[in-house]
Amino acid sequence: MIVMLEEPEAWSLMMLVSAVAVDNADLSNEGKEAIRRWRSDRPEGSPGLAKLTDDLNKTLNAHIDAKFLRRVKSGGRYETVKK
Repeated sequence: MIVMLEEPEAWSLMMLVSAVAVDNADLSNEGKEAIRRWRSDRPEGSPGLAKLTDDLNKTLNAHIDAKFLRRVKSGGRYETVKK
């Protein structure tokens, strides 16, 4: 399985996660401001958002690969199997 987020989807995900963190996490005011600054540095169409999108895609797909592809020993040798 491959997941490929596009920039608008990555932007929406970033906004949702950062809003939940700012609103619900037990953070200092400085921490909340740091998240808001980080978020404002990545507006739609910016190079920062493009890099975030690329990093999200790489990380999500690496996690999916690690989760579903396993090396197992079978009959004295190792095989790659899908879970």
